[in-house]
Amino acid sequence: MEEPRESAALGQWNSQRRRLTVLAYNMLGAWAQAEDVVSEVGENLLKLDPAAAQQVRNWPAYLTTLTTRRAIDVLRSAQHQRTEYAGSWLPEPVDQQELPEDAAVTASMLRLGVLFLLEELSAPSRAAYVLHHALGYTSVRIAEVLEISPAAARQLLSRASRKLGQARAPSRESGQLSALLSKIVEAIRAADAGELVSLLAEDAVLYSDGSGKVRAALNPVIGAHRIARFLMGVERKNPGRTVFMGRVNGEPALLFRLADRQDVVAIEVAEGSIRTILQVSNPDKLWQVGSRWDPLTG
Repeated sequence: MEEPRESAALGQWNSQRRRLTVLAYNMLGAWAQAEDVVSEVGENLLKLDPAAAQQVRNWPAYLTTLTTRRAIDVLRSAQHQRTEYAGSWLPEPVDQQELPEDAAVTASMLRLGVLFLLEELSAPSRAAYVLHHALGYTSVRIAEVLEISPAAARQLLSRASRKLGQARAPSRESGQLSALLSKIVEAIRAADAGELVSLLAEDAVLYSDGSGKVRAALNPVIGAHRIARFLMGVERKNPGRTVFMGRVNGEPALLFRLADRQDVVAIEVAEGSIRTILQVSNPDKLWQVGSRWDPLTG
């Protein structure tokens, strides 16, 4: 007996679920929201007319379209809410184990620094940028997904690229990033402001996300000297912190722990210097960081 089309559709959705979640996460910067988006896509497939399901010739592309369109709706609402956020809104770090090795979304697009920059784009522009740079979609295919003209799709891509510049470029090799992170910890522990400043670009920026739930800098900390003073001040006020090295979003990161508080720190590097420090302290965003962290002793 032929399998019902609804079951076939859900089978396709289930086989693509992890990939779609990564795509939605790249659109939203929040894993739980991404999971909700993909679940809604599955629920909508239950309502799909069997005749319509039979017309689907490319299920991965079809599911990508449904996921992207739903993610755009969610992102529009989320971006409005994020304007009222206490302090800097940073993407939610995701443990390496949650990211499939064969993820269609390229690793460089999943970096916290890239996701943070993508927040500057409108929902349609972000969708176009992700579809093009992560999945290799042409402007014609993007136009079909977004239901706009190819010319409009090209315009979205052009504007997004100008705004983000070299966002997709890998900041450095993993080993080099790990070494820089270790040097940051060593300098903080030694209260060596000069060493910290030497690791940072003169115009480096530190963003801290506590969402008003834990103490964090409400405004970005700008400049190498100010960042060095800030980091050493945090260390003085929080004696006994343990520090770990691990991986989130495909790149090395630090995890600071003290009592019931955790802080995940990631960096973006350009021309040999640290340009951006992202410190995620909001406890609601740290449920996906996992337990595979190695202690940094010293």
